[in-house]
Amino acid sequence: MDRDRDVDNLVENPQETKVSLKLKYFLLGFSMFFWLIGALFAAIGGYTVSQKTGFEELSDFATDPGIILAALGCFIFFISSFGVLGSLRENVCLLKTYKYLLFVGLVFELICGLIAFAFWPEVKKMVDSNLAVAIEKYTDNVDLRNMIDKLQRELECCGSLTIDDWDSNPYFSCKNRESYRSCGVPWSCCLRKYERNRQCGYGVRKNRVHVKMANEIYTIGCLDKGFEFFRNNMMLVAGMAVAFTLPLLIGIFLIHIFVAQILSQLVKVEKEKIYL
Repeated sequence: MDRDRDVDNLVENPQETKVSLKLKYFLLGFSMFFWLIGALFAAIGGYTVSQKTGFEELSDFATDPGIILAALGCFIFFISSFGVLGSLRENVCLLKTYKYLLFVGLVFELICGLIAFAFWPEVKKMVDSNLAVAIEKYTDNVDLRNMIDKLQRELECCGSLTIDDWDSNPYFSCKNRESYRSCGVPWSCCLRKYERNRQCGYGVRKNRVHVKMANEIYTIGCLDKGFEFFRNNMMLVAGMAVAFTLPLLIGIFLIHIFVAQILSQLVKVEKEKIYL
């Protein structure tokens, strides 16, 4: 009994333990932060799915942004639980599991980035297909209309690949001569100085003089404009990549050190038991 009490005092005494309390509480805070982030993502994704109306044409179960966000949140919450419990209890098994899961997450993140670059044409086709559906349903679906207008205003673009993508919409098609919007584009395609006039884009494509159209509307497609944005902001994209990758590397490194400290402490305790 006295020996066991001496061993317990040795483990609980911060002055004699080899385990850093600062590192322990840092890892606990680190894990709890991502624990809360995961719960927040899951809640936002679940709310988005429950409130989703009008966007069913753009995505299926596998590509739905709300479902992806909810799944990602649950995954982060699940992984972080190992870190929270492992750090709190100084449990080597839980901490090692947490470290391996972080490593898997890091590898998965890098693979997704490489796939996005390697299969960019396929990604572009998929996004173009979804935008084409949104353009076709623009006048029939308020949610899609608001989404397209916001996208075109923010990126200062028009259509998916070209302004003639609006021919797929029956109201803006040049073939529909009876429509007052015939051969036109929505107001969100117009330059900002003309935006107050919601009819600024009507009939603008009847005159194919490119210079004149460029003085009235945006003539670059949203996909090319989006790619141009990423190309012109490579430092921002690189910074975001580092921001997602660096915490995982730091977490893996600190967990490795913490586990080594715990194992060293266990060896010390066993030696004390033998000595006592």
